[in-house]
This record gives sequence, structure tokens and C-alpha cells, in this order.
Amino acid sequence: MTIRPALRVAAVLSAATMLFAAACSAPAATAPPVDEPPTTTATPAPLGTGNAAVPRLRWVPCHGGFQCTTATVPLSYREPTGAKLDLSVIRLPATDPAHRMGSLMINFGGPGADGVGELTRFGSRYPKQLRARFDLVSFDPRGIGGSSPIHCPGGDQAPSAGSPLRDKAFWTKSAAIGKACAAGSGAELAHLSTANVARDMDLLRQALGEPQLNFYGYSYGTYLGGTYANLFPGNLRAMTLDGTLDLVANATGRPGEEGAPVDVRADVASAQQEELDAFFAACTAAGPGKCAFAGGNPKEKFASLYARLTHGPVGGVTVASLMQSVDRALYQWSRWPRLARTLAALVPSKPASPAPVLDPRVPAHSPGFLAVQCLDSDLPQDPETYRKLATTEERRQRYFGLAPVFSMAQCLGWPARDDDRYLGPWNRPRQHPALILANRHDPATPLANAQATAGELGDSRVLVVEGAGHTTLDVPSTCASTAMVRYFVDLAPPASGTTCAPDAGPFP
Repeated sequence: MTIRPALRVAAVLSAATMLFAAACSAPAATAPPVDEPPTTTATPAPLGTGNAAVPRLRWVPCHGGFQCTTATVPLSYREPTGAKLDLSVIRLPATDPAHRMGSLMINFGGPGADGVGELTRFGSRYPKQLRARFDLVSFDPRGIGGSSPIHCPGGDQAPSAGSPLRDKAFWTKSAAIGKACAAGSGAELAHLSTANVARDMDLLRQALGEPQLNFYGYSYGTYLGGTYANLFPGNLRAMTLDGTLDLVANATGRPGEEGAPVDVRADVASAQQEELDAFFAACTAAGPGKCAFAGGNPKEKFASLYARLTHGPVGGVTVASLMQSVDRALYQWSRWPRLARTLAALVPSKPASPAPVLDPRVPAHSPGFLAVQCLDSDLPQDPETYRKLATTEERRQRYFGLAPVFSMAQCLGWPARDDDRYLGPWNRPRQHPALILANRHDPATPLANAQATAGELGDSRVLVVEGAGHTTLDVPSTCASTAMVRYFVDLAPPASGTTCAPDAGPFP
């Protein structure tokens, strides 16, 4: 049985301008030798691709300059000759075939982003040297876009609704997508973990004729990269992780953290608060001529505005809608001037004492996102755990503490489990170190997560871009992209402690 792909591709990532320009600053010390991964205890080898047949790729021209194909992979790698899935694959051939080094596989994040659509959007914007030496390859992960997509009838119209703090029906409403996906997708829903995507990726590596994989992952793609690196450590040549998740936090959490949701374990709230503080500082430095929220004390003005909204909406703006606007702006600092104008228009004329927030912003996710994340991560399943945690997190992080508590609420009672997911260890020995790119301020994948993952992998170098936003797609830096190209071409990662300037600031 073959589960057929959809005919159209869903674009998931928002468009981001990808430029490459600015200088690198490396530490004065000489680059240290490559770190040796820590010794791991003996553990059984994880499930690989078994005897699954390597797909035969028949490339055809597509999207003006690209090539497309379909790869057939097993639904379950425990039954490699059983039911099959069809994956949509795309590549942009190297511009200098005589000096081509191989293929570079790219995952653009999500989970839920379609690699075919994103590579057509961003492919030509990668540095010329990288484009000359590598075929850029991407694919829609299983269950997503054109790769045997899951079907959730009506589920994409059923985001979590109501307040988790005062609506008893909230959790029932949150579970609507899972029920719809189970009804529409059947057995496929239990085989969509990142580990199975990594197994697909190794079959694609073989189909491309590559002895080892070169991989670039953004955001969720860093979890895919970390998983691949530990399922197939001997098959990995080079790996760049950009906007990095904490691998342990995303999977299970460290001892004592297991009872918290993923984004609380990753402490996303603190990262968002740090970036908001950076916004206040940059606004003040820019002055009223460039930042509409400058003048006076932006931090105090925001506190006054937030406190007023805790008593009810102002002009249709609620606490939840305000924080949604702030959250969007934090993802890409080119949006900061617009955020400043929005905030300036809402500053109250009279101060108010803050009240408890009873209707917090609750993120709602696409079926594709949930179909992967709900399988990958261990999560508390008792709604009362979330309510109690909300009290302590709001006290700890007044503005941002609540949303991470409920960000995975739609996973409660998820009607599928993938027994072949991967939960560690994360430090299996590899031939070469990984390169980790991290923005100084990232609201979704904090710098602390990148540093934690570097330790978990045991063989990584972290390069920090002195900007704010999510991944270098949203904070372009020629310095960082130059280091990335040199790493893939020469296997020469920058020294630990290297920093790079962004190409532009938020208030030009």
C-alpha cells in the first residue's frame, strides 16, 4: 500500500528577507582543538533503516531551475517491506559542477514547514560559494505538504479556544485537532516522529549517492539534525544548527523538569523578556525620531499599558492580542519600529494597578506541527498541573510566563504514540564537530538552549550573532554565513566564543 502525496504544497514559514553582510569578531585566543565527545555508556543501537530499499530518484525540472522527484520510504521501519509513504524532494543543482562537493540537505523548521516550498523561496539567496560547491536539497517531511500529508477534517479550523484558567471546556476544545487527525489519517499518525524523519533522511542520503550527510537545520530542524547525528553518527560529515532547540528539554526534560511543558523546560519566557528589554534599550538609543515608543522610560510605559489591559480591553486590544503583537515583533527585529508605533498609541493617560490575567494568550498550532511535536515530547497530561504551573510562571515572568505553560495544550490526550521516537543519548561520537549559530536574543530558541545543546552533543562550536530574532533567516549576517560556508567546504568551524555582527539594526 502506498499513501499518496498531496498535489499542492502548503507554505508554512513566513517570508523572511535573507541577505548576507557584516564583520566577524573572533576571540584573541587561538582556536582550540576539536572537542572530543564525552564517553557514552553502552546502550543498544537505536532502530536504523534496516533493510529498507533505497529509493530510486527520477529528477524532473521544476520551479524554474530546480529539480523535483518523489522518494518512496517505509511507513514503519520495523516493517521495511510493508506500507509505504511518498516524499516530495527538491534540489537546486550546484552552479560549479566541476568543483561540486556533494549535497547539502536543509530543513527549514516547524515542525510542519514544507522543504519544497521553502527551498524555492530561499535557495537562490544562499552564498554563491555554497551554491557553487553543493546541490541544495530539501524535502517535505512525512505527513507534511506534498509528502503523504495527514488529513484532519475540520481540525485546521479548531484551534484551542477559551481560557485554560476559567473555561472548563478548554481542554476538550484543545483536543479537537488530535481527534480529527486520528479520524482522517489512521495508522500514519503514529509514525511521524522526528526519528522517522531522520530515518527517511538517511535513505535520501543513500539515494543521492552521498557517503556522508551534510545538513543545515533551522529551529525545529536542529532537533532533526541532533536526532540524525545520534541515530547515524557515522553517516554525518558536517552539520550546522541555526536557532537551536535544547535537545533534552524538547524530548524529556532533565531530572526534576519532567512535569513541565516543553517551552517551560526551555525557559522561552526568560528569553522573550530579555529580548523585550533589548527592544526598550534600542528604542531609547534610537530616540523619538526613529522609535515612536522612545521618550520617558519605555519599560515603565509598557508596564503601565500592560497593567491597564489586565482590567479589560482598550480599543479592542486585550492582554492576549497585545502579547501576540509583541511575540510577532520579537521574531524579527525589522518589525520593531511597527511595534513601537503600536505601543505608543496605547499608552494610558492614567496609571492602574495590575490584576491577575485570566485570559492569557494560548498559542494554537497547525495539525502538521502537532502531529510531530506531540509524538516527540514527553508532556504532563493532567490539566491541573498546567493550572498550578501557570500561577508560579506568571509570578516569575509577568508578561511572558503564561503562554509557554499552555503552548502544547493541544497535545494533551493526543491519540497516537510513536514507539520508534528517539529520546537520547545525544552525545554519540562523531567524526567532525557541529557548528551552532545562535542570535544573542532569540524568542523561540534562546541562546541558553544553543549552549545546552552544544554540551549535549559534546562536539560543537557556538557562534553568536549580536542581534535579535529567530534564526539567521531573520537576522542576516554575512559574517555568520561566511563562517558557515567555510565550515561546510573546509570542515573548519570557528573558534569557540566567536561573535558576528548583524547586517542591519532594528532602527536604521
